[in-house]
Amino acid sequence: MNKKLLKLIASSSVAMTLMAPGVAFMQTNPVVMAAEQSQKTVGMTVYKYSKNHRSHAKSMAQGFVGDKVQLTVSQKHVTKMTIHVDGKNSPMGKGQNVNKIVKSLKINGVSGKKENVSADKSSFDFVFAGKAFKNNGWVKMQVTIDFGGKMTEQAWVKYDKVSGLTTSKKKTDKKQKKASKKSVKKVSKKSTHGQRG
Repeated sequence: MNKKLLKLIASSSVAMTLMAPGVAFMQTNPVVMAAEQSQKTVGMTVYKYSKNHRSHAKSMAQGFVGDKVQLTVSQKHVTKMTIHVDGKNSPMGKGQNVNKIVKSLKINGVSGKKENVSADKSSFDFVFAGKAFKNNGWVKMQVTIDFGGKMTEQAWVKYDKVSGLTTSKKKTDKKQKKASKKSVKKVSKKSTHGQRG
């Protein structure tokens, strides 16, 4: 057989051997899938503001924001909360430019962002970060409305319970870190006293 042909076959075999691991890696490397999201609807009641939410009188804001919120859930955590604002449920908002009347909404310290404003401006959505929701809990709400002059009203929001959510562990983690720091300090003090004795 021609020597040149033999050399060509040998070099081709070496090249294929070197390429094989790379090809195998490409074939076996798993594709990381995005976390699945789900939508949940939960009940919400808005009460007039009172100390420690003792008063259970309904707030006028309830007519605008309704009695339900939409939650976007990913890996058992609420990532987004949506409240639909509609003037038809309020005597003061029916047939009005609700987008102009309801200026802003803040829940649990989180400001909502206006989205999906209807063509006639009678309804829209307030979209919040997941922190605005507290499962089966109370949070403060602040709504600014304009009926010829801006007025800000405080209220309490009580959410119903949603199953399958994970409670945040940030506070407990901080407490554990503080406790561990204190124990380390105590141990170091004891060791220094022991060395002196």
